[in-house]
Amino acid sequence: MTPIRYTELAAVLARRISEERYELGSFLPSEKELMQEFKTSRHTVRAALQQLQDARLVSRRRGSGTIVEARTSNSGFGQSLSSLEDLVLLAAGSPRHLLAVKEVVADLDMARELNVGPGTRWVRFTSTRSLQDDIPMVLTHVYVDTQYGGIKKITQRSPDRLISELIEEHYGLRIESVRQDISACALPPAAAKILGVDSHSPGLFILRQYRDAAQALVVVSTSYHPAGRYKFSTMLIRQK
Repeated sequence: MTPIRYTELAAVLARRISEERYELGSFLPSEKELMQEFKTSRHTVRAALQQLQDARLVSRRRGSGTIVEARTSNSGFGQSLSSLEDLVLLAAGSPRHLLAVKEVVADLDMARELNVGPGTRWVRFTSTRSLQDDIPMVLTHVYVDTQYGGIKKITQRSPDRLISELIEEHYGLRIESVRQDISACALPPAAAKILGVDSHSPGLFILRQYRDAAQALVVVSTSYHPAGRYKFSTMLIRQK
């Protein structure tokens, strides 16, 4: 069996917290208990717990344990991504509200926005994810290749999981890469209305393209974040 990665373990624990399997104010299982349950090392467990702490889902006290502090991150949405598994963790920690599912054909404007071919067909999932106080932090459109259209019912049964993760699980393929482009934008009126801000107010636009091992495009997503509700962090390391 392939050893679990710390990002995968963090995603599992974040999902349990969001599903109220661990009550607010309660302790998570000890490091030793998590090591035994997931058959992994103390280093992996500690790295996973650190991710949850960075997301402000838990607090840690030396000699006492790890305490559940929140169901979701309560200070905007902060990202520090190094792998696809980190996206899984972020999805697990923020509830999704599915607004609409529709089959669409890419016209010229949509094709330019998504960087796909005109006339291609997609199943579009429109949703928001919210902060702890139910303020929407993002409006997302996820476009799935129609050959994976059966994911519609599965998505409704698993509302907080990444759609790309569900496709991997139910269609037996593996997402090998995600290209992410981030740019400043003025929020379009339709997006601004759903997000509860003024039309054309400042925000961020994120385009993600998910590809399989053959570099075939499986999923494309677009996300609109109002200013002040999203932070993206990276670390640059000087090469030796």
